[in-house]
Amino acid sequence: MKITIKAGFLSSCKNINILRNILRACLVLVMLGGLLVLFYLPYLAVKKKTIDAFNREQMMTIRQSALGLEHFFSMYGRALNYAASQPPVIHFNEIGRRMMADFYAIHKPWLIAITRRDRSGKILCRVPADRDGGQGRDTAPKSQNPAGAASLKPLIGVVMVQGHKCVRFSRPVFENNRSVGSITFLVSFDSLAKNFLQTMKENHGKRFWLINQQGIVLFCPKPEDFGHQIRSLITGSPGFQSLAEKMTAGGRGSATFMFRKKGDPGKRIKYHAVFMPITLPGNHFWSIAVSTPEDQVLANMQAFRNKWLAAAALAIGVLFLLCYALKRSMNRVDDEKRQRAAGEQLLRLLDISPIGIIVYDDKGGLKYANRSVVDLFGAGTGDSLIGRNVFAFVHPDYKKMVQERFADVLRGEPTDPAVIKIILPGKVVKDVEITSAPFVFYDRSCGMTILQDVTERLKAEKEQQLLATVIEHTRESIVVTDVEGNIEYVNPAFTRITGYSRDEAIGQNQRLLKSGEHDQAFYEEMWATLKRGAVWEGRLINRKKDGSLYTERVSISPVRDMAGVITHFVAVKRDISHEVELEMQLQQAQKMEAIGTLAGGIAHDFNNILGAIIGFTDISLMQSEADSPIYKNLRNIRKAGFRAADLVRQILTFSRQAADNRKIPVAVVPLLKESLKLLRASLPATIEIVQHLNVSEASVLADPAQIQQMIMNLCTNSFQAMREHGGVLTVTLDELPAGRGSGAALSGGPGIELKVEDTGPGMSPKIIDRIFEPFFTTKEPGFATGLGLSVVHGIVHDLGGTISVESDEHRTCFTIRLPVIEKPVVVQNTDEDQPPGGSESVLIVDDEQAIRETCHMMLSQLGYNVTTSGDPREALALIERQKDRFDLVIADQTMPGMTGLELLHEILRIRPGLPVILCTGFSEQLDEESALREGARQLLLKPVTCMRLAESVRNVLDAKSS
Repeated sequence: MKITIKAGFLSSCKNINILRNILRACLVLVMLGGLLVLFYLPYLAVKKKTIDAFNREQMMTIRQSALGLEHFFSMYGRALNYAASQPPVIHFNEIGRRMMADFYAIHKPWLIAITRRDRSGKILCRVPADRDGGQGRDTAPKSQNPAGAASLKPLIGVVMVQGHKCVRFSRPVFENNRSVGSITFLVSFDSLAKNFLQTMKENHGKRFWLINQQGIVLFCPKPEDFGHQIRSLITGSPGFQSLAEKMTAGGRGSATFMFRKKGDPGKRIKYHAVFMPITLPGNHFWSIAVSTPEDQVLANMQAFRNKWLAAAALAIGVLFLLCYALKRSMNRVDDEKRQRAAGEQLLRLLDISPIGIIVYDDKGGLKYANRSVVDLFGAGTGDSLIGRNVFAFVHPDYKKMVQERFADVLRGEPTDPAVIKIILPGKVVKDVEITSAPFVFYDRSCGMTILQDVTERLKAEKEQQLLATVIEHTRESIVVTDVEGNIEYVNPAFTRITGYSRDEAIGQNQRLLKSGEHDQAFYEEMWATLKRGAVWEGRLINRKKDGSLYTERVSISPVRDMAGVITHFVAVKRDISHEVELEMQLQQAQKMEAIGTLAGGIAHDFNNILGAIIGFTDISLMQSEADSPIYKNLRNIRKAGFRAADLVRQILTFSRQAADNRKIPVAVVPLLKESLKLLRASLPATIEIVQHLNVSEASVLADPAQIQQMIMNLCTNSFQAMREHGGVLTVTLDELPAGRGSGAALSGGPGIELKVEDTGPGMSPKIIDRIFEPFFTTKEPGFATGLGLSVVHGIVHDLGGTISVESDEHRTCFTIRLPVIEKPVVVQNTDEDQPPGGSESVLIVDDEQAIRETCHMMLSQLGYNVTTSGDPREALALIERQKDRFDLVIADQTMPGMTGLELLHEILRIRPGLPVILCTGFSEQLDEESALREGARQLLLKPVTCMRLAESVRNVLDAKSS
């Protein structure tokens, strides 16, 4: 029986040992699996970051290409819209053909051809003539009926022309909402690829595609894929099909797909791709994508992965060895632990405390110091401190306080926390917080003090206090909100700027300042930036407590806690309303300067054209009878020509570049009465004109046409404001005593003040800020040019005056102040008399054939012997060969190869006494004074009438004879 029980007991013990070994093996396997997972998770994190970084790099690469293509098509889209809106292109005449040829010549490196088709699709003009842009497969969306609505958008497609891939950029041309055909730019796709897609190269399995919004491949390294659906390029890959769908839908982002390599059907390659849309005119888009095999993406991780696996294996091996050694050591230590006293166990706990603990006897001798104290004192081991008196480390300023606390401890009374200074080895002073209490140590009554180094904490608190003081006194507004935008702190600058006190602001949402000037999308984008942890910077238009608006530059940063979670937002804001106002003034000045440059650029050529029109008309008038039917028509043509010349002068007036600015003393009152009388006849009876002319006589130094134009433009503007409901137009003229004006010319003398007031609906502040901008108008297209008030502004400033405007809901008043002079009014003569003639020999030099012909015909009809030349060098050769042949030279200022001034200098060198008259349509470098100073006898400004030319020629020749 005993043997059986013993055998059963042994068997039971054996089973327990087996079970224990199984449990230990399971534990080892669990630990091994946990370690593998622990090492594998960081590897996965590094792998994901590597892929994300590579995708961001690829996205930046294709974004550069996308931005380049978007800018290119935006620029040529504007050019295409401009061409389609020009009357010469709409009606398609010789000027339109020349416009197309000039544009093609300028943009020839990019453009292959420009085609203008009629409504039926027939080609009206192709530049160059030997190109055909209509062959090949077209990837553009199918156009609608050519007679469709005027809202049709541009069409963009890629075609094959003579074996080369090209982009066909078309836009319908309309006349009065009726289709009259289309205009097409044919762009070299190779040039686009070379300039914008060269950063994408296919190598080592890397693939990229450019498709349109129908999913048709436009560009890829394999020419045979052009024109195919991208979905058909790779089959059997759901990831690639999903990528193709996202690209076709205009999406942006990254994707992965599996690809089975040709020739190796058993191997599947994982690709990482990034894609984004390219926005094109007319709500079209292309999409671009780049994909890279995963082994290339992770190529830089190969060394890291190998080292990481080696480190993981080594760490697991060392850990198992340490576990084995620790197990054996713990078996020995277990016996020792059971024999240690409770005091030693307590000291061990004290030793691992992060807070310093010391134990001392009734004399202050140190009995124990834990590891934190040893580290604080830099003693290396606690033995070097044992036996030393604790008072030796106390700063002299605190010894008395410490001794008093020590006496309390010896009496068995604990002390409250206090901060003192102690002196460490090396005379290093530290701030420590101490708390003392009685303590029994090895059966002896002692004192124990808990001390903690608070030097850095006190330093941080001091810095925080300094920072708080700085924030309270800074001029920038600082606002702290929670994650919902509720205000938790504002500094005094916030109150000074917004008018809201701290008590009024705290607890309110930041929407308290919302002005309504920004749309919902603006705020959504700002909050999206902040909630993903990024800093948002920009401008905000906010509303003060009194309702006024102000602009501030804002930088909002997220604030995170120790766990990295966003808990608050801090906004640093500066009021930049004044800077914004200065920026707007600078932009206005730059805009006026740009318009002035444009005006000067077109004035010369336009005046040449007008010169030919008016010249031929004057010749025809001289050859026609005054009572003939054609005579009246010719007079109307001449009148229209002068109206066109006046329009050029208007454009040059507001740009302050008018070259023909002959100022004479002008009586304002008669001119004002005459203008109002003219205006009364054209205004409806619903508009009443009231005059308050409180000045009997007043003369200003100006061009009479300028004054009349200024009055008519202001009154016409008032009439348009009252056109619908009628009203009262009040014109007031008052004297302005000396010193009352604010203009440069008014500050030293007397002036006049002209007010034009209407009772029509007023203008908003936004419109008032822009009314003097050229081409700005609130009227519908076709009802106003937008030049009227701009011309008035230019005239007033040219005359040294000032102009201002006041407006509310029921009235608008323009006030003009001009300086006056005390001179008689000069009455100008007309050119209706017979022009004077002569028999002298005149040489005309002008590169414009029409100008040469008109001047030749006019002077020949007046009896002169006229010779013409279109080349200034040819003219010089004529003068040099026949020095006594010519009595007068008339030369244009702007000619290819040699300017008029250069020709003048050469003529005077060859024949010093030969008189020269210079002509110009417009020149910034030449005026009448400078022309006379250079040696010319007179400067004529185009267009030149027959009377003006005849008088100038006769006066110069008569002056030479005398």
